[in-house]
Amino acid sequence: MADATPNITKIPAPRVPLLDQRTGLISREWFRFFNNLYVVTGGETQGVVQIINGGTGASTVRQAQINLELGSVTRVGGTGTVNGITLTGEVTTSGDLVLGGLLSNVSLSAQTIGTLDMATRATGVLPIANGGTGVAATTVVTKTADFTLDDTEKWVINNKSGSTCVVTLPAASSWGGRSVVFKNLQAQTLVSASSNVAPIGSATPGTAILPATVGAWATLVSDGTNWVVMQS
Repeated sequence: MADATPNITKIPAPRVPLLDQRTGLISREWFRFFNNLYVVTGGETQGVVQIINGGTGASTVRQAQINLELGSVTRVGGTGTVNGITLTGEVTTSGDLVLGGLLSNVSLSAQTIGTLDMATRATGVLPIANGGTGVAATTVVTKTADFTLDDTEKWVINNKSGSTCVVTLPAASSWGGRSVVFKNLQAQTLVSASSNVAPIGSATPGTAILPATVGAWATLVSDGTNWVVMQS
């Protein structure tokens, strides 16, 4: 097996002819010298000098850093795009990152520190734990049949006639601090599909939300375990 260490051949002495007079071909000494230059300067890797020969073994800065184990990139110049985000200027470990274009598929649930600019955000809901309301701005909605409370609904009118209206509330554990207001336009009761509503005078959860009275209303707030009637 060939030795991985390069065969460092010194330049031949002046007395060594470039051509072998017997064969008319390049002499052995000069061939070894030129071949060694070929190997040291990259050889078959198209001019990329290998690490063993004092080079980086790479044709790009990033790959050279990886090859030489120089750690993380601390400065990158240039422009480019990633998933619709345009990067301009220079990125450093202590500088500012300038972004242009549109951000998409950004999860706000992980936003816990810093300043979050919502001025130009058209969609999405900022959770209560991050300083938001947990629901998007909505108008009053009217229900004429049993229903499931939507994630964006806050003001709900029960206008189901003929029988009790049943609402399926979302898991209180997923909506700690969220509030929802219900009002009756029918003389029919409004109840929860599960025993997860704590009445205004008790901590024991049940299903009752509104009595069978036109104009009855109640504000429910999630405490992370149940929906608690806070006003009625």
